[in-house]
Amino acid sequence: MKVGDIVKLHVNPSVDWMHKYLEETFEVIDAPTETGVRVKMVGTDPPWHWIVGKKEFEIVKEKDE
Repeated sequence: MKVGDIVKLHVNPSVDWMHKYLEETFEVIDAPTETGVRVKMVGTDPPWHWIVGKKEFEIVKEKDE
């Protein structure tokens, strides 16, 4: 997972409140730690950012290199 990838939450996220965001897509904007990632929810205004564990997401589309 790298900056620019488009990701979605896994079907069974480890935190209950994340279940209501299963249909949303996110863009990876930073990887501040080895296991953490900062994502921006796609299509929100103002931008909605989360910093969570990488294990919560799966890659939908990798950034073109």
